Amino acid sequence: MVRYYQALHGRYRRYNRISMWALVVCGTSAFAALWNEIPCVVVPIAGLLVAGIALWILFADFAAKSAVAHSIANQCGEIVIDWSTLFAKLDSAEEDIDEKLARELLDDLKRRMKDAGNRSGDANLPDKRRINKRATAAATAHLTSSYT
Repeated sequence: MVRYYQALHGRYRRYNRISMWALVVCGTSAFAALWNEIPCVVVPIAGLLVAGIALWILFADFAAKSAVAHSIANQCGEIVIDWSTLFAKLDSAEEDIDEKLARELLDDLKRRMKDAGNRSGDANLPDKRRINKRATAAATAHLTSSYT
């Protein structure tokens, strides 16, 4: 999940930058039309293009989606650290963790992971299967290499 939401954050951040630059470029051409720098035929097209890009930015809300994806990735990263700590304590002969406490800690981690995933739906982040496949493959490769 960390890799997936980091990739999603990067994608939405890129989309936000591209759309903002498109707005700047198109807005500049509309401004130039006011100064008769481009043919009069282009003036309404440039105006419609600027309005369309502005509406697209408004409704796509890439900046907010990027921020939520980044926040979820960070939250999942913290959960991964806590999960590793729990399993290190369970494997350690020096730590005395009974089964009840271990189950409580594990249940808390599962709940936190579920809450993090639910934030994705709250922010209307769609499921991106290609990103998910790449993130899963990278995570699997990392885990496989760490145990070999």
